[in-house]
Amino acid sequence: MTSYAAVCHAIATLDESAPTRPTPVGGAHTEISTAPEPKPAVCAPRVLRVRAAGIGRRLLAALIDVALVATVALGAAMLAALALGVSLPESKELGPDFVIASLLDRNPMALGALGLLVGLSALYQIYLGGILGHTLGKRLLRLRVISSSGRAPGPVGGCLRFVTMLLSLLPVGLGWLWCLFDRERRALHDHLSGTYVIIEEDR
Repeated sequence: MTSYAAVCHAIATLDESAPTRPTPVGGAHTEISTAPEPKPAVCAPRVLRVRAAGIGRRLLAALIDVALVATVALGAAMLAALALGVSLPESKELGPDFVIASLLDRNPMALGALGLLVGLSALYQIYLGGILGHTLGKRLLRLRVISSSGRAPGPVGGCLRFVTMLLSLLPVGLGWLWCLFDRERRALHDHLSGTYVIIEEDR
């Protein structure tokens, strides 16, 4: 049984291989050659070649981002405490134990500071990482976040990436360690949000 494509191919082969016949024109013989019709061009899929960022460079950029956001959140919390007349703890009292104890005691200032930190982090990651494609830390280290289309993830992609980033941090940061064993050096939140972190090459 012959397929339709095979029949079309056979007809095209016969037409191209058939010899040209001389045609009489005014008593002389002139050969008329017929050029084959141009075949429609096939659009090949666009391939974006990039270099994936390693975990060391990514963690350093993340530490810069955390330091920036935490500084802004801490400064805003201190200003709010001074405005409300709340006494601030001494420097020797500050530490992980104090923060955990304040959260367990449902201290309003501690809960407010934590909420402010999470809110600023969300805005920071969604706008800079999602819409622009790079946070300040990533920009300093020449890193960029892209989607599978090669563009910035966008606001929806930025929201999804921020939520999944929290999931990567929950099990003692094991989601970040995924980069060490992944062929594309993607963390858990990269796979869940469909994003990649690449190195910006010099143009």
